[in-house]
Amino acid sequence: MLIDLILITILKILQQTLRILPENLQRNTGIFFGRLGFFFLKSRRRVAIANIKRVFRGYDDAKAAATAKSCFEKLGTNFVEIILMPYLPKEEYVTRFTIENRHYFDEALKVNKGILALTFHYGNWEIMGVASHTLKRDVIALARPLKKHAMLNKFLNSLRESTGLTIILNANTSREVMKNLKENKIIAILGDQREKRSRGVFVEFFGEKVPTTRGVATIGMKTGTPVLPVYTQRKGFMRYTIVCGAPLDFKRKGDINELVYENTRKMNAFLESIILKNPDEWFWVHRRWGRKQKGGL
Repeated sequence: MLIDLILITILKILQQTLRILPENLQRNTGIFFGRLGFFFLKSRRRVAIANIKRVFRGYDDAKAAATAKSCFEKLGTNFVEIILMPYLPKEEYVTRFTIENRHYFDEALKVNKGILALTFHYGNWEIMGVASHTLKRDVIALARPLKKHAMLNKFLNSLRESTGLTIILNANTSREVMKNLKENKIIAILGDQREKRSRGVFVEFFGEKVPTTRGVATIGMKTGTPVLPVYTQRKGFMRYTIVCGAPLDFKRKGDINELVYENTRKMNAFLESIILKNPDEWFWVHRRWGRKQKGGL
């Protein structure tokens, strides 16, 4: 609890300091934090560079390191943006945030089975809740709680909720998810987190099988809920386009294990496509390939 109090106090002091700075200094502070992370967090830097070279085999050490550094800078920017979100006037949302392909949302909601918004650690995923203001619909997000840090977890979730999100702690939530989908609500789920071996399905991601959540595919198949891939496209400091992709074409007839595998592969394929467009926007510091499969699916 003491550690939580110290961290929250530091974050609040930082908030109040940053909010009085002009926007260009706020942005530069985020970049500076990212560069500090790149320099001091050596193990995460090594993970990021190794991951980048795993995907972009033609990159030499210098280019992989430059991509990793740019990734850290964007993560630092994301951090500053999210702690400033509670102080961003709602009337500025219309000029700072736009939605591309909104018609996919509108058409999916007509099905009256809710929407599974498949999101990723790409761009600034933490500000995705601003879509609720544009869509004039609740956006409900599943969030993994920080173990043994209840106070800090509550503070971080308050930052997320300041964007317009409604947070559900991602633990035994299937009944609540189903209830919200029946009410035609939008559920946002991160689809690129490393899943536990016992719960995930091993699916190719850039040519290697990694444990991936089976939840999105399972719920989508069971309910017929449209699954829309959604990500943020950076347009400047605290300026984003929220891009909605076409609904993923999930198969629903056949062997359940094969269906989960095929449909989950479509999720990973979409993520691959946007990473290739802007490599430094993805969360390379994550040990996505950290666990290897022992045997079959």
